[in-house]
Amino acid sequence: MKFIAIPQMLVAFLFYSIHFCLSRNLPQYNFTFIRWYIADVLALIFCIPLFVNSQVIFRIRNKKYITIIDIAVYFIIFSLYFEIIMPKIWKHLTADMFDIVAYAIGGIILYFSQPTIQRKIRNYAIINRRF
Repeated sequence: MKFIAIPQMLVAFLFYSIHFCLSRNLPQYNFTFIRWYIADVLALIFCIPLFVNSQVIFRIRNKKYITIIDIAVYFIIFSLYFEIIMPKIWKHLTADMFDIVAYAIGGIILYFSQPTIQRKIRNYAIINRRF
């Protein structure tokens, strides 16, 4: 059984752990621009492989890579849930358009960091160079 995007998921977890430690232990870090949006960028990079690999384990999924449709669906779910629904329920959260942009950036990074996608892009470039 081949799992999908495990290296990306582990790197996202490592970066989030560093981010968490810095935000708790270094007061200067809490006033930086990256502090507010890095968790949102890493959210899709960590969660999508987790969800997709769950589908692989339960034999719901046959594709060996994460498609752009998968990323779009989870992007919409995360945006609706964390930026529209949850701020209305929990008053400590705020809806922010930059969070949605950060989710999109994370999805793009995840999509293009997959070896299968990189191979397809490389093959497409080679085929087009011949003509």
